[in-house]
Amino acid sequence: MTGIKSSDISFGIKPEYVKPLRELVLESIRKAIISGELEPGQQLKERELADHMGTSTTPIKEALRILSHEGLVETKPRKGTFVSQMVNTSIKEILMLKASLESLLARLATIKMNEEQINELEKQINLMEQLVKSNSIERLKEENTNFHMLIREAGENMIIFQMVMNVVSFDNAFRDRTYKYSEEIEEGYKEHRSIFEAIKERNPELAEERMKMHILRSAESVLEKW
Repeated sequence: MTGIKSSDISFGIKPEYVKPLRELVLESIRKAIISGELEPGQQLKERELADHMGTSTTPIKEALRILSHEGLVETKPRKGTFVSQMVNTSIKEILMLKASLESLLARLATIKMNEEQINELEKQINLMEQLVKSNSIERLKEENTNFHMLIREAGENMIIFQMVMNVVSFDNAFRDRTYKYSEEIEEGYKEHRSIFEAIKERNPELAEERMKMHILRSAESVLEKW
């Protein structure tokens, strides 16, 4: 479903994509599970979720089916649907995949980045440093994403890039959990800075290693706190 206004057509503005309701419902429930708002073992009642989201049960049923395939929920015969007790394992395994893919893009970016792109990345990490100091958490989440996006795009490999973007919804939701802990905010910034330094030094092996360790360490640390 797309939202196309008459003014968009008249003035040649590219119409903004509006996500279908089923995608919004899926992302909302997935985020609630990964962020910890919905806890392992908690029952998910279709009618309650539908009423809470102001929708019918149809997109709820579809979302729960997809989440079941992702390992985030489980359906027990004659009992109902529940947040999986193994949800942390599923999240960790997905983040392991992301770590491998994103670290490879960091390696490629280190090889391919020109000086202008490195300067842009340096401005980005300096901005993040200021946001950490000012404790501007919501803005920091956004700029964190931008930092990673600069590296992903500089890797110039569309297949790997798309594979990373396929799991980005997990990453965004998990980041909400990460930013609940002040020590993770500081540690995450230091790791981002070290990734940048490896890229600036044109050391692809080190950039790859640091990116992978950053994602895996963060995942392990936060999941242990839940």
